[in-house]
Amino acid sequence: MPLHSELTIRRTRPVVVIIGGIVYSILVLSWLFSSGVSISGRGIVAVIALGYAWLGMFLTAAVPLYLFARFSLLTPPLVTLWILGNTVYQWLYGAHLHPLSSYLTVWPLLLGVTLVITLGETLLRVALDRTFGRFGLRPVF
Repeated sequence: MPLHSELTIRRTRPVVVIIGGIVYSILVLSWLFSSGVSISGRGIVAVIALGYAWLGMFLTAAVPLYLFARFSLLTPPLVTLWILGNTVYQWLYGAHLHPLSSYLTVWPLLLGVTLVITLGETLLRVALDRTFGRFGLRPVF
């Protein structure tokens, strides 16, 4: 692969990850705030709460996108979409009292669940690569 092409790929991956995280955070936060989730508090407390919410939604998308782009791991984006879909289901059918605010506040736990499941896929793929020489961890782009 020519050096110019490799440098372009190295620049493309972070751009895709950052844009994906920003778009996801904007879409999810817009949906949550338009559905009645609000931040109580004033001044610096509100700024910190909004920063926590935005950072959480950004990382919830950016980390799985990076793992997919860099290592071709499928579970991070799939688990993230499953968790979001489960939140939408709970919101629509009333299966949880406050699914939207929970999604916003417990994002470190949800990201942790995603990473634990990703660890399982990573170990399986490394074992398959070492045993059969297939399904290794390779960049998508």
